Amino acid sequence: MAQEVGDHKPCEMIYMSVLRQLVRYEALGACHKYSAILYLLLAEFEARLSAEAAQEVSLRIGVVSSRYGGRFDHSWVQYGPFVYDPTVCLPSEEGGKTDGPVFASHDLLTGQYVDLLYTELAAEPLDEVAHRVAGWSLEDYSDHIAQEGIPSLWEIAVEIGAQIGFPLNADILRAKYGATRRTHAEATVVHREQA
Repeated sequence: MAQEVGDHKPCEMIYMSVLRQLVRYEALGACHKYSAILYLLLAEFEARLSAEAAQEVSLRIGVVSSRYGGRFDHSWVQYGPFVYDPTVCLPSEEGGKTDGPVFASHDLLTGQYVDLLYTELAAEPLDEVAHRVAGWSLEDYSDHIAQEGIPSLWEIAVEIGAQIGFPLNADILRAKYGATRRTHAEATVVHREQA
């Protein structure tokens, strides 16, 4: 499915590598961390393209709805006009039922276009934790979640990059993207014809 709705091969490789890492480590409820990692990889990929070929990449946060009626605070990546969200399929233990990972605004399990689930509750306020995360830069967030003996989000991005032949440096990533902040979700909908 990702090959059918994707825009280019490197994007698919980056996305699938992040998804594999999430599943391998059973990273439940790790949307803030792994959306940041996906953002770093996609932003760095786009930074190496010509200005004409590059797409905008942004790290988003907001209240997302589930087609099962649930709603939850969440982080994801907006890449060009589409949602890229490998983490939604692994909610926290208290999280509600969700569907598959999202690639180019399509649920990879059902094939459904899901952009509206990311925009319809854009005006809703974030809970305390998400509000705090939204206020932090990536450097602040990385420092907050740092644990002895656990790779930082910068190091995980470098590890994933190495797996797909995309060499990166953690210190350079931190210097380049450390000041980045999440953008609150916007109540805009990409029309299905654009997808």
